Amino acid sequence: MRKTGFIAIAGLANAGKSTLLNALIEQKIAIVSPKPQTTRDNILGIWTDEDSQIVFVDTPGYLTSKNALGDFMLKSIDSATADVDCLLFVIDAHDGINDRAFSILERYGRKDIPIVVAITKTDISQPEKVMPELAKLNQYSFVKEVFCVSARKGRNIKLLRNALKKYLTGTEMYFDEDDVTDKSRAYLVAEIIREKVLLNCDEEIPHGVGVQLNKMQYTDNDEWEIDANVIVEKASHKPIVLGKHGAMIRKIGMDARRDIEKMLESHVYLTLWVKVKEDWRNRPSVLNELGYKI
Repeated sequence: MRKTGFIAIAGLANAGKSTLLNALIEQKIAIVSPKPQTTRDNILGIWTDEDSQIVFVDTPGYLTSKNALGDFMLKSIDSATADVDCLLFVIDAHDGINDRAFSILERYGRKDIPIVVAITKTDISQPEKVMPELAKLNQYSFVKEVFCVSARKGRNIKLLRNALKKYLTGTEMYFDEDDVTDKSRAYLVAEIIREKVLLNCDEEIPHGVGVQLNKMQYTDNDEWEIDANVIVEKASHKPIVLGKHGAMIRKIGMDARRDIEKMLESHVYLTLWVKVKEDWRNRPSVLNELGYKI
């Protein structure tokens, strides 16, 4: 009989949570960028093997809310960590364990759930910087185990995944054996497009970008036709996303199409438009249209 259960992945923004999730389930389902607030919604990553089914819940990086979208993200974090078997708290070794990380860890420690800490990005950090910080974790009785990992290089990922199995408390299979996420293909397509905007555009753009699918259908030509809006919240952002003579939006489209074709295992015809919706992150109607259910 398989052991089953839910494990929430939490931590500060840019700690490497989504990269770690992708490594743990050996599939890319969560988008990744160096920009804060890349993850906006809870996304499930499902690992099933011969003795377990672990449902990982990737959460947005902990933040101070400044708008309705921020409120939604905080609610997503609270809901994801409310009823799980274990919390996997992720800390960026490259940046060190700052006071804010300890404060949030202590907040989770007040919940009656075991906590496992994953120290990420150990492949680009200095051991002499990390070791004193690791010693500080010994003061917390609620921290059951600490693992130093590199998601990009796969270091200690299998060890961490196997260790997490001991905290599973269920026996019911929640998903089919070949499921890797609860999200639809349309959701994943929109997220891939947003990822490419984050990776290609300037610092002032990412927080105010959303993606809305207008059409996604499989045609008689054995290809996917996808039409989507890239939503920005200021008129001044539109020419930046478009680029000179449309060069930037074409680059975003090419990068997105490559990853979407890999996911869908089919040729994709992708059309992107840039639309301005002023202050959309504070407009519940627009947030609902983009899938952030307020």
